[in-house]
Amino acid sequence: MALSATQDLVAKDNHRFRVVIAGRRWGKTHLSIRELAKFASKPNQKVMYVAPSYRMAKAIVWDKLKYKLIDLRWVKKINESDLTITLVNETKISIRGADNFDSLRGLENHFVVLDEFALIDQRAWTEVLRATLSNTLGHALFISTPTGKNNWAFDMFNKHQDDESNWSSHQYTSIQGGQIPEEEILQAKKDLDQRVFRQEFEASFESYDGTVCWAWNRNENIKSIAEPDTRILHIGIDFNVSPITAAIFVRNGDDMYQIDEVVMHNSNTFELVEEIQNRYPSSKVFAYPDPAGNQRKTSAGGNTDIKILSNAGFNVKAPRAHNLVKDRINAFNSRLCSSDGQRHLFVGSNCKHTIESIEKFAYKAGTQVPDKDQGWDHMFDAASYAIDFLFPITRDFERDPYAPQVWRHQLAISA
Repeated sequence: MALSATQDLVAKDNHRFRVVIAGRRWGKTHLSIRELAKFASKPNQKVMYVAPSYRMAKAIVWDKLKYKLIDLRWVKKINESDLTITLVNETKISIRGADNFDSLRGLENHFVVLDEFALIDQRAWTEVLRATLSNTLGHALFISTPTGKNNWAFDMFNKHQDDESNWSSHQYTSIQGGQIPEEEILQAKKDLDQRVFRQEFEASFESYDGTVCWAWNRNENIKSIAEPDTRILHIGIDFNVSPITAAIFVRNGDDMYQIDEVVMHNSNTFELVEEIQNRYPSSKVFAYPDPAGNQRKTSAGGNTDIKILSNAGFNVKAPRAHNLVKDRINAFNSRLCSSDGQRHLFVGSNCKHTIESIEKFAYKAGTQVPDKDQGWDHMFDAASYAIDFLFPITRDFERDPYAPQVWRHQLAISA
C-alpha cells in the first residue's frame, strides 16, 4: 500500500511496540490496515485489530480490510458474525472491540493494533492483550489521536519517547499525513476552538483541568441581539423531573443568540411545552432534545418525552443516540470562540441560569470527566444539545486517499 513519508517512517520502524500519536486524517486507519496485512502475509499467524468498541471496529476497518484482501485473492474464509478472516496461508485476522476486553483473554496473537487506544481502558492492554503476545516475536501498534494529559496514551508516549529497547514513539500533525489540503486546515481553524484544533489537527496533548466551557468570556459572549426575530426558535432541551430545562435561541446567519431560558422544578415535559407556547405562541419551534427522550418518560400517559414534543407541533431534531460528550463540549467551545478568534455563540444577560451553568460546570479533578454531581450541568446540556446538532464536531472515519493502491506484501503460503 502506498504510504506518506511519515507513515513510511512508522512502517519501517522495527521496534516491537510502536506508539503513534497523530492528528485527524493523518492516515491512522490506512497505516493500520497496511500493518495488519504485513504481519498477516506470514503463514499461521494470529493478527488482531482492536478499537474502543465493537461497533467502531466494524465501522472503521472491517469492510476496507475485507474487500482489499478479497481483491488480492488472499482470502480463504470470512466469518461475518465473528469478524474474522482466514487467509489461504492459514493466518487469521480478527476484528475486536475493547468494550468487553475480558472476552479477549486466553488468546494468542502475533500482532495487535490498538486503534484510538487513548479511548481504550488501559487494562485491556495491561491485563489482557499484553499477555496474548506470549513470545518475543509478538508485536503491537498503538495508534490514536490524543485526548488530554490525564490519559494513559500521554503516559505511554512520553514514557517510551526516548526508549531505545523494545519501544518507540512517533507524533505527527494532520498535515504531515499528506492528504489534507491546506485550505481545509485553515477552515478547521475557523470552525474549531483553539484547544480542539491543537489536539485534533496538531496532535497536541491538551490539559482539560478546570471549567468545561473554557472558551467562555463574559465580556465577549454575554451579548443580546436587538429586537430578535422570534418567528423561528431553536430550543435545546434537557429532560429531568427537577429541573427540566430549555435554552431558547434565535439564529442570525452563523451566529446563535440565546434570548431566553426555562428552568422548571418538579415538572414534566407537558408543562415545559405549555410554558414555551405561552411565551412564544406564534413561533415555529425547532427542538433539540436529549436523545434519551426517545425512551425516557417524565410525564404520565406512556408517551416518550420526544413524542410529546412532536405532538405539540415542535420540529424535533435529535440523533438516534448520544454523541460523545467530549464532542458536544468541543462543539460548544468552538462556537464560543474558534481557533481564529471568532465568536458565534452569545448568551443574553437575562439568561442567569445558563451563565451560571457555563461558568461553574467543571471537570472532576485530574480527569476529563465532567462533574455532574454539583448540578451545574443542566442548562449547559440543554444549550449544547442544540449547538452540537447544528454545528457538530464531525468525526468522519478516515477515507483511504491512495487510489489505486499497490500492495507490496508477498503472501507466504504454509507448506
